Amino acid sequence: MKSSKRVVVTGIGPLTSMGIGQNELWQNLRKEKPVVTRETIKLDKEEWGTFHYHKVKNFNIRKYGISPEALEWIKDWKEGDETIDLFYLIASIQLALRDAKLPHESSSKHPFGFVISHENINLLSFLSKISAKAYDLFRNHKKSLTKKQFYDILYHDCLKSGYDTQPFMTLFHVAKVFNVHQFSLFICNACASGVYAIETGAQMIKNGQNSIVVVSAADKTDIYKYLWFKDLGIYSTDGVIRPFAENSNGLVFGDGGIALVLEELEHARKRNAFIYAEYLGGGFSLESWQVTVPKIGSDSYQTAILNALARSNITKKEVDFVCPHGVGARVIDYYESKALTDIFGKNFQKPLLTAFKPYIGHNLGGSALMETAILLMCLNKNTILPTLNTEIERKDFNLNVVKKEIKQQLNTVLKVSCAFAGFNAAAIFKKIEN
Repeated sequence: MKSSKRVVVTGIGPLTSMGIGQNELWQNLRKEKPVVTRETIKLDKEEWGTFHYHKVKNFNIRKYGISPEALEWIKDWKEGDETIDLFYLIASIQLALRDAKLPHESSSKHPFGFVISHENINLLSFLSKISAKAYDLFRNHKKSLTKKQFYDILYHDCLKSGYDTQPFMTLFHVAKVFNVHQFSLFICNACASGVYAIETGAQMIKNGQNSIVVVSAADKTDIYKYLWFKDLGIYSTDGVIRPFAENSNGLVFGDGGIALVLEELEHARKRNAFIYAEYLGGGFSLESWQVTVPKIGSDSYQTAILNALARSNITKKEVDFVCPHGVGARVIDYYESKALTDIFGKNFQKPLLTAFKPYIGHNLGGSALMETAILLMCLNKNTILPTLNTEIERKDFNLNVVKKEIKQQLNTVLKVSCAFAGFNAAAIFKKIEN
């Protein structure tokens, strides 16, 4: 039986290189001047890698009004190790709850649940820790340790770090901070995770599990991630993302976290909450072909978008504005342009099209949710931001990306994402009267 409950967005909590909180972020987005840092990683004095990324600077979790006892508990559990991604999640959730004018702890009056998303939280920090400890053992003991002794030392020194690589532990830490006891989940669907998380949160509301669900995602740039994307040949050498451009040369990572507050419409209206938009529905598909490249010629992405339109009960002509994945990697951009033009036509004038990654970088598992937040800000302000760095588009893509800010009445917007491992997703939002 189809649920009659409607799901709306009542809070946005962005944490990005261009601003923290929606007001600061919006002001800086309109200045069109991304903040890109050039980072060099060294092991002892030997350079391991130098790369550009959109870095969140001067972040301090203790500035966000989080319970000191909760932070101390996390510190004790992690034996002094700090997982910045976890703190990004916590900070962005705090920002979203504040924006939604909800208490910062779940309560009997306003209980809420979570859908947390991340591509590989704790995994790379664990890899770094175990590598460092293994190297120290090798350097200090050389052949004096037996294999069993070596394994025993690493096991005991890295046990909790290894245990924390399990996704449920991140959900546990976040739930403990915010006193959450409601039905909650952790999901991971690569770069499309944010759209999957929104759909999951909406279903939790529609089936009566929760009246409020906070959906959040984050990613912290890491040398291991950079080296892998560099080896794949899709990391920009000059630190510039150029979506759909003739001279595109890859993506650039972006630090940060994001949270959205999803709420049942009547629940939101009863507490007189401000409503950014209604979530009409999503469409999803799984290509199941390769991990790092999409299947050119497949209609999997088109299927996800068409399913989102059908489930939202709207036509393609009603969509005013689209935010694509827009990574600036040539093969992926081609795949995406083909899907969009198959649906909306070659060189379509409507919907208007802007990619947001040039502003804040590619936040990997948090990217789709981060860009959805910016899309909802555009919807709310009837403003279409331009795509940066795409002066000359590839003609064979048959797209018209927005290059100058446009003020225009917006009612319905679409976020699409084509992720690694073939996770394709689309989500549709519509303005609703407050």
